[in-house]
Amino acid sequence: MKKLEPKFLLSGFLTLLIALLTSITYAQNLAITLEDRNIDRYQQQKARMEQGDVDLLWVGDSITHFWETTGKEVWDSYYGNRKAMNFAISGDRTGHVLWRIANSPMDKISPKMAVVMIGTNNIGHKKPNSNEMHSSPAETVEGVQAIIDQLKEKYPTTKILLLEVFPRGNKPDDRLRYAVDEINSGLEAIYANNAVENVQLYSINDLFLEEDGTLTKEIMPDFLHPSKEGYEIWAKAIEPMIADGLGENTVDTTPSPVDADWWRDRFNQKNEILKKGDVDLLMIGDSITHGWEGAGSVVWEKYYGAKKAINLGHGGDQTQHVLWRLENYDFNSVTPKAAVLLIGVNNTWSKDRAAKDVALGQRRIVKKLRAQFPNMKIFVLKVFPCTSQQDQIDAINALAEYYFRDIANVEVLDIGKVFLNEKGELTKDVMPDLLHPNNVGYESWGAALYLKLEEATK
Repeated sequence: MKKLEPKFLLSGFLTLLIALLTSITYAQNLAITLEDRNIDRYQQQKARMEQGDVDLLWVGDSITHFWETTGKEVWDSYYGNRKAMNFAISGDRTGHVLWRIANSPMDKISPKMAVVMIGTNNIGHKKPNSNEMHSSPAETVEGVQAIIDQLKEKYPTTKILLLEVFPRGNKPDDRLRYAVDEINSGLEAIYANNAVENVQLYSINDLFLEEDGTLTKEIMPDFLHPSKEGYEIWAKAIEPMIADGLGENTVDTTPSPVDADWWRDRFNQKNEILKKGDVDLLMIGDSITHGWEGAGSVVWEKYYGAKKAINLGHGGDQTQHVLWRLENYDFNSVTPKAAVLLIGVNNTWSKDRAAKDVALGQRRIVKKLRAQFPNMKIFVLKVFPCTSQQDQIDAINALAEYYFRDIANVEVLDIGKVFLNEKGELTKDVMPDLLHPNNVGYESWGAALYLKLEEATK
């Protein structure tokens, strides 16, 4: 046998020592140490998994578990028909979830999407026979990461919505609030900006808090678990991600052209302009945007004549028609700096269109624009007032704060009030048919966006 030189012996010793120290450090992190969770609820979860047919898997602790109690009515409304499974147990820490993943028949299901929110018990519970946190925030982040890694290994194509740990404690200076913030900062360092494939880190924490950072009992009665109102906020906030993750489509989100010669002629005309390049501003919409070439033509020249702007408004268009156009325009020669989107009022003429489906159509348009032009600023205008359709419009506009907040460089603007008189009424002085602006209305529109577009297109 060849005799090893001292330097090789030393190298081997150091390697062994490093490996040993690493294993000790790993073992000391309780957040990644599997903790037995063999209780009745776990057995019920196993039995449910054995049945298969799960599209939406929820992973968490009591906050997720209580969708079945406090949040049941909201759950039934949003997820009752979506093949959803609640894979959460009250009191769970990351180690418990890791144990359940390792010991459950995960191969019996193939979810399209998983929603994960875990970690608050790691800092809220104590170590055995100690007053120390069960896990530090940094250790908790490792535990969450281990869960995500396990889910990705088992379900490589599943979309994972990883929620930042919800705020806890009444005041911003609460000790546990600080710890939660540390966990979330650690998660951001790993998962922000879709850094890990198929994992979207998302925070809805600001939606639970007052402007001063206070968490009220109306939202979380014990400053930890949501009330019914809190669960409603949660459901609304992630609804667009759920629809995306499950690949859901309706008429409003399925790209389709208008079967009319004039419509195709206008599409082709605008497409030829795009092919020539040199466009800084896209104005996208239906007849209200189209009308910049009619009643608004003088105002257009005033505000946009020098801005290399193109009017991509088509009379009669709904969200699905805009989606088709964006898929079929030749954008290869343009790199616009900004886009303004106003769409949705024509969807409301069909009484069977739900507000959430129209809002999802708007979202899909914005996502398509973002994919095409990653650095472009996008302004989404809430649907303008229209007396005959105002209830439907209000319902669509109310969803805007939820449907675009996770998309970078998007700003939702509500300028509808510029068209109303002092009594808050829409009159024919501004919109003769109570739908389309006249030159006075277009002037109000142009003035309302002037500073925003000056900044975005310079």
